[in-house]
Amino acid sequence: MINPSNAPTSRFLRDAGMEPGMRVLDIGCANGILTRELAQLLGKNGHVHGVDSNEDRLADARSQPAEPEQASITYENVDLSGSLPDWEPFDAIVGRRILMYLPDAAETVRRLTALLKTDGLMIFQEHSATGMPFAAGPIPQHRQAHDWLWRMIAAEDGTITMGLEFPKLLEKAALDIAHYRAEVIMLGSASDQGIEDVANYMVDRVIEAGVADRETIQPDSLTERLVAERQKASPIAWDMAYLICGTKRS
Repeated sequence: MINPSNAPTSRFLRDAGMEPGMRVLDIGCANGILTRELAQLLGKNGHVHGVDSNEDRLADARSQPAEPEQASITYENVDLSGSLPDWEPFDAIVGRRILMYLPDAAETVRRLTALLKTDGLMIFQEHSATGMPFAAGPIPQHRQAHDWLWRMIAAEDGTITMGLEFPKLLEKAALDIAHYRAEVIMLGSASDQGIEDVANYMVDRVIEAGVADRETIQPDSLTERLVAERQKASPIAWDMAYLICGTKRS
């Protein structure tokens, strides 16, 4: 599955100061998509430690073959809401769409800060439901899909404004904010923009959350409806990726 909202990540990692040879913790790594991206960036002298609380996702991550010249990777089952292992300090801690799902994100960031070396980097990408999506013309299908996805996240106890809230979390953890920016995720008229994959992947979760039923969603025609609307209304500003980097004070 291609998620268009992941596009800004690698660019921001470099801008924030990620360099070859670093030792990095990837929190909420799931099936290791970002972990492997980090491994490519860090090169053969680096190391990435991916952690997640879902063993099935970790098994999927571990099954992926290593690429030549990439950093070594280890995976570990860790619940971030509980006590953290006694790891050696990291050069950087990275997470993508994980703070929004934590029951106490501020406390987790505070505890993670203790795992950073002095001047180490805390880098997150988060999102917010606020103000999206929009286009020059009407986009009812995209607005409906966007609404379903974010109401689902709220029903799952996710924080739907985390992209706007996390600077204060880093400040409370005594981190200096070095970078903070937002990038709009734009959708064109082509049929392979990725949002259809995301929407279809989330259908069962939307239903389980009680946000909408299958008859209302009509998943069999969801892709066709989104593509047809985008061919008339594109470009569409679909999502906003909020990117932040904090550094640990000496």
